This record gives sequence, C-alpha cells and structure tokens, in this order.
Amino acid sequence: MLLVSRPLLLLSLLLLGTNVTAQEILRGRELVQRRVALSQSATGMPVELHVASGSLTALEFDSSVDRAGVKMGDARDRLELLVATDRLIMIKPMADVAASERVLLTVPFADGMSPARVVFALVTNATQVDAQVQVSRLPRTAEAVQAELDEVRSACAGKDAELASLRARGAATGPSGMILAGTMGPEGVQTNEPTLQPTKPTDGLKADRVIVFRGKGWVALSLDVTNEGLAPWTPTEARLSPVRSSAVTVTMREPHVVPGGLARVVVEFRGEDWPKGDARRVELRDSTGGRRLLIPSVVF
Repeated sequence: MLLVSRPLLLLSLLLLGTNVTAQEILRGRELVQRRVALSQSATGMPVELHVASGSLTALEFDSSVDRAGVKMGDARDRLELLVATDRLIMIKPMADVAASERVLLTVPFADGMSPARVVFALVTNATQVDAQVQVSRLPRTAEAVQAELDEVRSACAGKDAELASLRARGAATGPSGMILAGTMGPEGVQTNEPTLQPTKPTDGLKADRVIVFRGKGWVALSLDVTNEGLAPWTPTEARLSPVRSSAVTVTMREPHVVPGGLARVVVEFRGEDWPKGDARRVELRDSTGGRRLLIPSVVF
C-alpha cells in the first residue's frame, strides 16, 4: 500500500469535484492506494479493482497505453471512463457494481511489448475502494529501486531535522523561550510596584503587595496574599475589568494559602497590550466562587 498520495491524483479529484473522503467515511470504506505488477504468467488473468459509486479510481501506468483501444464491458450507463493521458485512466462509477457482477476493462499498451494488454475486473467491495493504482509493466531496475529509496531517505532526513528543531524550540524556557514565542521584544519586560489603597479584607483575603510585569501582548501580576480567614484558600481564576480579561494561568508554589499565612500568587493575562498607567480592577476566585480577593485598582 502506498504511503504518499501523488499530486496528479489530487488534481484529478479536484477537477471532477468528487468529495471522496467525506463520502467514503460515511460508508465505512477505506481508501486504498496500491501497486500492481504485471507478469508474463498472469497474462489474461483479470486484475480485480474495487470501485464504488461517487468515488474516483485512478489507474497510473509506467508505459503508454493505446487510448483508442481501451474498452469496457456493457456498463457505460453506470461507469464513466476517462482516458486522461497516455498513462492515466480514471473511472467514476455512478452506481455500485452488483454483488455478483464483474465489469471487465481492457487496456492495451501502445509499444507492442509483452504483456500486450491488461484486463481489470471492476467489482464493489464493502470495506475498500481503490483510489489510486499504479500499474507496473516494465521491470524495475536496481538503479530505479535505489533512486526511490534515496528519495525516501532524503525526505525522512528533512523531517527528522524539522522535528529536532521543533523539539528544541518547544524545550526553550526563560528568556530564550519568551523571545522565540514573541512575548518579549526589544523593550524587554517592564515592571512597576503600584501603591495599593488601604482596603478591608474581602472574605478574609487581602493583597499586601503587588508587582506588575508587562511584556509584548501579556501582563503578569505577582501578589503577596494574606489569608485572615479560618479555611485554606486556593485561587483558580483571575479577571481584570472594566474590560473583562481572564487569566490564562493562576499559579503558586504552595497548594493553598493557609489560615493566618501568606503566599505569593502569580496570574498571567494575554492577548492585548496594557498601556503604562492603565488602571484595572483585579479579582481572584477559588474553584467554587465562594471566596474572592478583590483589589479595586491596580495601576499598570
């Protein structure tokens, strides 16, 4: 079975307007690409082809065919035959071949060499459709096989190099990762520590200190949070307003802020550039929404 679809087959599908993939998935049939090698001993024995209504089957030959001599059995009302070039024949059934029926397609070759022709038996298979069949009549030399192998190896080497590059890019962290991701530009990371207005704790929670980090398309807030309540608190979501922005990450080293304890919480927002001096309302909530930390105004 072939692994790579050839551009000629794809172009043919587009030109004929056949949505093969969608139709065959609905019918549960697998699209098959394969090679058929003709031999002297098999002369006169039909090669079975699996065709299906609404699906295109392309036959590609390694030597020229006699286009005028291509003949198909009595099924012109159900099977459309297109001899596109000297080496390409396409079959498009308008209806499935009956379960007990075999429609014969005879394709003679133009060069007079043996075998002089090939006969295909068109049948319908419940599980497979031949989308592309490469018919090999001329013997493949060792040089041809080696050339194909070298081509495959070259393609694999290129993919390996691309994969290694992607892995290295994905493994980059810290400043390197930020530069590669485009989240840190020439302006670097700007920071400021705004002065917080004295406020009463909300739900027993208050922020003692906030540091703002701003970069290209993102802002992160580092908050020192004190829990004056009686139960541990773990923030899981954060929002900025009046323009409602939700944090992409809410992280902390500790599993939660213990009662009477202090812990650092870092929240990160992305998707826009926050101008210097812009003031936002910051709200952090736990997973239940029962307790929240509210800071009326943080100046970026």
